[in-house]
Amino acid sequence: MEVNLGTIWPYILIFIAVLIFFSYKYEKKRTEALMLVAKKLGFTFSKSGRESTKLKHENFELFSKGRNRKLKNEIWGDENGNNISIFGYSYTTNTDNNIEDNSTNSTTHRQTVLSIESSELQSPNFVLKPEHTLHKIGKIFGYQDIDFELFPTFSKEYLLRGKDETEIRKFFSPQIIKYFELNKNIYMEIQENTLIFYQPSKRCKPDEIESFYKSGQAVLSNLL
Repeated sequence: MEVNLGTIWPYILIFIAVLIFFSYKYEKKRTEALMLVAKKLGFTFSKSGRESTKLKHENFELFSKGRNRKLKNEIWGDENGNNISIFGYSYTTNTDNNIEDNSTNSTTHRQTVLSIESSELQSPNFVLKPEHTLHKIGKIFGYQDIDFELFPTFSKEYLLRGKDETEIRKFFSPQIIKYFELNKNIYMEIQENTLIFYQPSKRCKPDEIESFYKSGQAVLSNLL
């Protein structure tokens, strides 16, 4: 049976308009809730996010992915001498090999990111995240993964990468390695004296922000 697009097109437009309306309402409510979270933490809130935050993180691996990179709903402040920033970050990737901006073949990734800048963090730069099958295949072809022979559990669970492998091996003491063996599924990066902590493609609900912040602080405390 042939479908008359002229007949159903108005309904499609109405459906799209309803989706846009409810998306707007949801984001507005989320922003208002995040403002209250910032107030509770004694921090400042910015809906658009600060340009300085974007520039500060541009060398991190997470912030080099995809296109249409956006930062918004930033909560920031100082605590115990550390510069804290919690924000929403999104970017878009293509789902095929077409490098053109084709919205029908793209995916937008959204996540909540915690950034902690601490003068006490004396660490080489590195990326740490759970190791998956593609990483294991990549290792066969020379994809870097720093493993520790004495800690097979850590080496199996995590992908660890960085330019200065010697310094990274020195930094990862048995105590630090044991912490990550006990605490799985952590995604983090360190550049200079700044740590970022996140779960890919996962936005925290406003009532999860405080717990997310504490989890990131726990990671940092085990690296100091």
